[in-house]
Amino acid sequence: MNKKIIFILICISLLSFFINTYKKNATPACFTTDEAADGYNAYSLLKTGRDEYGTVLPLRLKSFGDYKMPLYSYLSIPFIAIGGLNETSTRALNTFIAVLFPFVIFGLSYQFLKNRLSAIVTALLFSLSPGIQMIGRQAHEAYLTTFFICLSIFLLFLLKEKKRIIYAILFLISLIPLSFGYQFSRLWLGFITLVIFFFAIKKYVSWKFFVLYIALFFFLLVPDIIIRPARVNNLLFFNNIGLGLQTAELRSEGGTRMIYNKATVGLKNFLFSHLTYFSPQFLVIQGDDNKRFGYEGISPITLVEYIFIFIGIYYLFRDRQKFRFILIALFFISPLSGSFSWAGYSITRSLPMFIFIYVISAYGFVRLVQSFNEASFRRLIVLGLIATYGIFSFYSLDFYFNHYPKRAQTIRAWQCGNREMAQLVKENYQKTDIFYITKKNGQPYIFLLFYLGYDPLRYQKQAQLSKLDEFGFGQVEKFDKFNFAFSLDNQKQRAIYIGYPDDFAGHQFQRDRIKKITVPPEEIFWVYMKD
Repeated sequence: MNKKIIFILICISLLSFFINTYKKNATPACFTTDEAADGYNAYSLLKTGRDEYGTVLPLRLKSFGDYKMPLYSYLSIPFIAIGGLNETSTRALNTFIAVLFPFVIFGLSYQFLKNRLSAIVTALLFSLSPGIQMIGRQAHEAYLTTFFICLSIFLLFLLKEKKRIIYAILFLISLIPLSFGYQFSRLWLGFITLVIFFFAIKKYVSWKFFVLYIALFFFLLVPDIIIRPARVNNLLFFNNIGLGLQTAELRSEGGTRMIYNKATVGLKNFLFSHLTYFSPQFLVIQGDDNKRFGYEGISPITLVEYIFIFIGIYYLFRDRQKFRFILIALFFISPLSGSFSWAGYSITRSLPMFIFIYVISAYGFVRLVQSFNEASFRRLIVLGLIATYGIFSFYSLDFYFNHYPKRAQTIRAWQCGNREMAQLVKENYQKTDIFYITKKNGQPYIFLLFYLGYDPLRYQKQAQLSKLDEFGFGQVEKFDKFNFAFSLDNQKQRAIYIGYPDDFAGHQFQRDRIKKITVPPEEIFWVYMKD
């Protein structure tokens, strides 16, 4: 790369950093259980070399019984060592990745299409993306894992081109963190396997390298074979209880088992679900069904980028780009992790899809502009497209930064109030014998561990998780002075009861002793202090 391109990429990287950190104290609105779990486990590993349950250097984090992939916690250790256990340090890893990401995106796009201008536009679109940045501002492993997916594919293409052993080593090393990233990482290892197989057939890489890769691939799957986390199975589309009810209803109305069974009905529903990921309703209008990761008014991509997906595909075939079929295949299979789940639209499970959208749409933009011969008309087209894109982007980003964190649905989705609850517990810890805290919405124990900076060695001796529920989660019922079986039936002296307003319905208590924890515009917790 020449100095001009390096300078441009540094500027784009700084833009990515700015958007990642701008108003971060206000949005995301609060801090979630998953973020707290990643942060506290990183803290526990830093202090003791064990996770919260006392497992030495675990390959999976037991956490809430969902056996989280551990990459985010392990890579967060340096940031928590420097900044302490707090929200900023826990989210700092993705901020660091936001700085590196544009360079990897540029390299990935250039390796696919050999067009520097298109690669620069791809990196710029990525940095301005509301959908990408919304995830990157959280402590979410999908953002980190997508980075390693892009890095691995970039290094694989670099190996194909340069055929140097150093790139082979770097590629194989990059697979290790990838395999411990988000849950969709195993699917991507499978996709990469197909690409390497194709490269071996075309003699871009040797068959010896392919065999070495396969050996590493199966080695990296060993933890999944041993642990087999229930949470992943519970999310699979074919395990959804609704599918069984739908199939039974169709058969009760006269349908035959041969036509209406879980396999046939499930496959049809899966195909339709997968196709909706390419719709403007998901990509431009609605986004994720979970209000933590999407909200109507925050477009994952703009309408301009959506239109240029089709223009980009047209130019990929018109220009007979060498790797057009691989690029388009990766684009179409990217949402598979989301399609396999019954949990609705998911940006987090389909996040790599957006990278390939930017690669394709940026190429379409550059090639369309280059197709006009008259310079003045070309400038007019560029200014018009930039202005249109800027307007759409402005409205999405403005809504995200200034309106989204104030919505009641957002406050509830982000489990707000737990930071304030933990602060109240901290202030009253010494003068209270027991805290009864509701566990109706989430895992309150992890917020207490996180915000109190609870000694990991001390907690590891107490850590116990209940049996998993139908969603693949367990509960911590109690530790220390904290009991998460909230009840006002037997009120005790020197006890504090922390619940939602409806938890207090039907109970006798002194209403003048209620303190309320409010996160505007929502009233979250009622706190009853029994002296």
